Amino acid sequence: MNALTTEIKTRARLLQKLLETRNTAASKRALILSRQRQWEIPGNWQLKHCMNLAAADAGFQNWEHARIVLGGEAKPGEDMGDFWHGPEVSVFINHWYASYAEAQAQLQANDAGYLLPYRKQYLVVTSDYLQALGVSAAAEYWDAIGRDLVQGYGSASWLNLAQQRLQASRTERFKANWDASQIMLDLQSTEVEAERVMKSFVKDGRLVSIPEQRKKRLVILRWLVEQLQFERRYVEADINSFLLQFHSDFATLRREFIMNGLMERAEGSIGECDWHTCILLQMKFAVLIYIPG
Repeated sequence: MNALTTEIKTRARLLQKLLETRNTAASKRALILSRQRQWEIPGNWQLKHCMNLAAADAGFQNWEHARIVLGGEAKPGEDMGDFWHGPEVSVFINHWYASYAEAQAQLQANDAGYLLPYRKQYLVVTSDYLQALGVSAAAEYWDAIGRDLVQGYGSASWLNLAQQRLQASRTERFKANWDASQIMLDLQSTEVEAERVMKSFVKDGRLVSIPEQRKKRLVILRWLVEQLQFERRYVEADINSFLLQFHSDFATLRREFIMNGLMERAEGSIGECDWHTCILLQMKFAVLIYIPG
């Protein structure tokens, strides 16, 4: 047990108290996290439930996952969770890598980069990304680990930076008026705005580039989704081929689908996909549920 896992346990106790008093924001957050993880909604929220919720809110699968990763016990190549990512940095387009060696090569070629783990992948980011996470880019924290949180995992520098990531006030975090519907409303574009985005980023049916601003990016992602057939089964190769019609970086587009809630992983045969329709803010869109190959 260290300061990081102690923090998660403290948040869990605070969340339990808020849920016991039927705090609206905390109740909504608990329901959303439970549905995302496909957890059963209990009649009474116990501490064990809140431990899992607090861990999920910090970017982990559950409490046990958070305990291992934040406790410095994870083995190389294991799932490190979404701890170093989140909605606050979704506007950034970074260098993503499935191979740690490739990520290291990019880091060495970029004196202004920082290497972070993301689940079983790796990304190289800028100081602006770190600032958005609430993490310092000062040399005193990063030089000792070579600007690499994978290499520095479990070190004093890593612990300090991870504590910065968890710095947000515990009580305010759960009492804040967290409203997913309002967030998505803020990201909706008017017809005029959407038309302007399409004219700027789509030429002759292909993407000129992938928008950096999330609001503009969502216009493009939804345009792509609308061109897929509902109730048809896809394999991952078909999705890749579909996206290649519009842009060479199909991997980024597919990842953006996942990170913006347009595509989700689900149990099934390796490489198979299902499209289902759902409603979000009275607007229909497709959710791709798949298992990556």
